[in-house]
Amino acid sequence: MDTLQTNKREAILNATLHLVSEHGFHGTPMSEIAKHADVGAGTIYRYFDSKEDLINALFIELKNDLSQAMLVGITQDQPLEDIFRTLWMNLLEFCLEKPDVTLFLEQYHNSPFLTPETEAQSEVFLSPVYQVFDRAMDAGMVKQMPIEMLNALTYNFAVALVKYHLSGSLKLTEQVKELAFDAVMGAIRAEC
Repeated sequence: MDTLQTNKREAILNATLHLVSEHGFHGTPMSEIAKHADVGAGTIYRYFDSKEDLINALFIELKNDLSQAMLVGITQDQPLEDIFRTLWMNLLEFCLEKPDVTLFLEQYHNSPFLTPETEAQSEVFLSPVYQVFDRAMDAGMVKQMPIEMLNALTYNFAVALVKYHLSGSLKLTEQVKELAFDAVMGAIRAEC
């Protein structure tokens, strides 16, 4: 893809992210996406077969961005608890810095757009994170539970905190972030 095509595709994805985060999936017609991306409505269909295809492509890109952000600063020689802490703190920071992405991903998970193929593709990006979860369970650091449950206890808690922060009801200071991590670990830590 040449630079102009890449820029148009990115503009379409960015417009979709912004509009869906603000108005929801059903409140975001393709005509609005085209208008905000500054492209013709037909241009969108050069890159995406349908609105569903566009939404799924955006979801996959955002899941990749999220997983890459969660892995920043992690090395395999770190103690497992440090790796786990870094993953979770990176997740929290990503959600704080990109609330539109957080809102989009949350809406997507509860939408009819989620397909088994898209979910499987996004799982590939998250596999390094899930490997840490598996290692933590194998090492007896966290309770044995389905990965999905562990993901819900960690990811959904971070999203909820960010939503409280964005509403102004909770300020996520460094001290509160540390308390939050301690709470997560308290919920999932294996009994000794």
